Amino acid sequence: MQRVETRRSGGVPRQRKAGGLRPAALAAALLTLGLWLPPGSHGAPETAGGRAPAARDGVLAAVDPLSLSGVGRLGPGRLERILRQVANAPDTCLKAGSIDRRSAQKAELSRLFQTLSKSPLARLLMRRAGWSEVYVCADPATHLLGYYLAGLRLIGLNPHLSEGQKIAFLAHELSHVPQHDTYSDNRYFPPGDLILLRRVREAAAEALATRIAWQLRAAGRPEAWNEKAADRFYGDIARAFAAARDTLPTPLGELIATRAAFDRWFAVPGRLDLYDRMTADHLRRISGDRMGLVSPRKALTHAFLAGIARLGGEDRLFSTMGRRLTDDYYRGRISVRNAALLECVLESAGARVDPLPPEPAA
Repeated sequence: MQRVETRRSGGVPRQRKAGGLRPAALAAALLTLGLWLPPGSHGAPETAGGRAPAARDGVLAAVDPLSLSGVGRLGPGRLERILRQVANAPDTCLKAGSIDRRSAQKAELSRLFQTLSKSPLARLLMRRAGWSEVYVCADPATHLLGYYLAGLRLIGLNPHLSEGQKIAFLAHELSHVPQHDTYSDNRYFPPGDLILLRRVREAAAEALATRIAWQLRAAGRPEAWNEKAADRFYGDIARAFAAARDTLPTPLGELIATRAAFDRWFAVPGRLDLYDRMTADHLRRISGDRMGLVSPRKALTHAFLAGIARLGGEDRLFSTMGRRLTDDYYRGRISVRNAALLECVLESAGARVDPLPPEPAA
């Protein structure tokens, strides 16, 4: 398995066959996940010390079982879909940033959240993911090492990873959470813009994850940084971050280093080729659905793309000087293979695409 497959946000792991859940089974799953307590139930989940842990920095908190109104917010339908994705979800899934030690897998996830909380940027991301009701699941059946399914608000993590890999990949997938739905694939963008949009999503997530790894190393937890620096496919990004940060060892230097890591992502043709192929496959899939491909109605702008790393009221990536995000450095260099695949997809759907001019994205 190639490590490159670990960063496929939205990549779909093997699906498990599952029929509809009986009401009793659904209630049991909700109870185990901490989404519902039966009438008359009280208390917080037990921990190793026999009591619920206190909140920390507004991020890490005990799982607070919701009332029946909470089931309405998440919806039993969403839980049923999660159970189709991760068959043993009640034992292996935990809301981002929560603490729960009622199973070995949940205890492991709780420990990863506690480690990530040592990074200021990771704390912001976990707070954002928790607000969006994002769940993190240990998924032993996935063929990926990590993934984020925006439609389910679900992060999957391969439990067979090393400690450093788990931290690094979880940081990367958490970085995808604020990007959606604003920066999700939209069929009203031209194909070239969809390619650029996916590239920017992945580069931004990897740059932020690299910054988190750097912050964790400074806090005495170097495992994720060591993994990144040694990775044959992403190590150059970590080295670009470190070189820029060492030049200016200040908070501004950390921001500049994050932009250097972002820019470096685009320097390796193999990375571009991998994610461009995903965009081509996406266009092929939607070309066959009921709506099909449509004429472009929107166009990407630098101002729109620059908001992708805005978190906690601040720009975490693009507030420094640099190329405009619509520059050819970011949108150019499509491989011959992917260009041919895109041409084939567009030609097959050509009869349904009319030539209306796109408008700039808001």
